[in-house]
Amino acid sequence: MSAFIKRLIKKVVKKFGYNIVRHTSELDLQCQNKEYDNGIGLKYSERIVPCKKEAIDFVFNKFNINSVAELGCVWGVEGIYGRYIATKYSHTSVKMVDTNWTDEAKELCGEYSNIKTFSENFGNTETPSKIGKVDAVILFDVLLHQVAPDWDRVLQMYSLYTDFFIIVNPQFIGSPLTVRLLDLGYENYFANVPHDREHPTYKNLFDKMYEIHPTFNRIWRDIHPVWQWGITDTDLIHKMHELGFNPVYLKNEGVWNNLPNWELNAFVFKKKNKCN
Repeated sequence: MSAFIKRLIKKVVKKFGYNIVRHTSELDLQCQNKEYDNGIGLKYSERIVPCKKEAIDFVFNKFNINSVAELGCVWGVEGIYGRYIATKYSHTSVKMVDTNWTDEAKELCGEYSNIKTFSENFGNTETPSKIGKVDAVILFDVLLHQVAPDWDRVLQMYSLYTDFFIIVNPQFIGSPLTVRLLDLGYENYFANVPHDREHPTYKNLFDKMYEIHPTFNRIWRDIHPVWQWGITDTDLIHKMHELGFNPVYLKNEGVWNNLPNWELNAFVFKKKNKCN
């Protein structure tokens, strides 16, 4: 993290008077895709990223959490985090939301009486009310994909339905301000996303940006499978402050995926009037 960005974050923290628990890993913290033994024998436990598990455990160990909703929980992990919670914290009601459920994820989650699955786009305006009130909302690696509604609007939508947000997201350090990545242009866009320009989702993306996607019924520029945002820590913290949430946990995991303009960070935000 650059010295300039660190100074900005310190100013935000000082301005709002936050008391943040800061965690520094004792491991080599390129935590993306590292194996992690959670000790409870879950299928695909090797896909658990340590900093995500640690953020979950922090919330459950420090606060009274009885219900959670994980938004965007399937791709690449087959619902492992919701299943981890349902196993280790078995008193918890776990609601898991995704548009693209695999057969295996459905089968694995179906083994738990305390898991309820939703085949929904969590960005739809009606989805929060369908899920209902929960103690914590989990957003892992999904905020940077959210457009129409944008990432900050998604946070606003769910802020009415929860007291805690657990967020782990690649955060942008290539600018002091949040940027829409597609606005950087072809070369700079692909210099800042972890996909080759020949990847099926990204091939010819700039040529067909304003064409309607056949599956999502919106222009390619506004589909969530495409990397959309470079969100800065200061903008995320400031938005959560506007919504009435204090950051109580922050962990910086260092450079993400060997991309110099990105760092992986874990956050927990608590509603200001929440006592415990």
